[in-house]
Amino acid sequence: MQFGIRELIFLLLLLSLPVAAYLFVFEPRTEQIRDAQREINSKRQKLQDLESATSQFSDLDEEIVKLSGAIEMFEEKLPARREEQVILQQVWELAARNSLLPKSIRPDKPVPTAQYAELPIKLAITGNFDGFYRFMLDLEKLSRITRLPKLKLVQLPKTHGDVAVLMTLSIFFESQDDNASQGLGGSRRRARL
Repeated sequence: MQFGIRELIFLLLLLSLPVAAYLFVFEPRTEQIRDAQREINSKRQKLQDLESATSQFSDLDEEIVKLSGAIEMFEEKLPARREEQVILQQVWELAARNSLLPKSIRPDKPVPTAQYAELPIKLAITGNFDGFYRFMLDLEKLSRITRLPKLKLVQLPKTHGDVAVLMTLSIFFESQDDNASQGLGGSRRRARL
């Protein structure tokens, strides 16, 4: 048998076949298997984390009921938009009850948020500091969710303990217009009442 160029080329092709199969078939497939194994390990870890998190709660349904009750409690503290005048009256009466002289109480433009809206109320009050302190305690006891983003307290000259207060009191209410309160949006509120 003669060994010529044709046989040499055939032998080289025959030897290159396993190398090409390794580079173009086996190596990419091995990389895919490694990626799949990493993904499986990642999902197993997430599953173990979920199991450890849920094992803290003996009864998940009971926990959901508790959290739903807490949400309802906070929603009950949210007045409807139409109750704005009632809240302004309450603030005015609290100021008068604590011997403060309300100079002005003006609602500002409502600030819409996701489900609820915030109504800033600008107050200008003068009176004794002790009365103002009692007023702040009474505001805290209101059955509404409120916050106090701005407060400027100045002692009045030539007085003993009298202060002038400029403050912004924000109240929260359900963010729905009058049309929505008569439609589907208001049915949820009326059902709770």
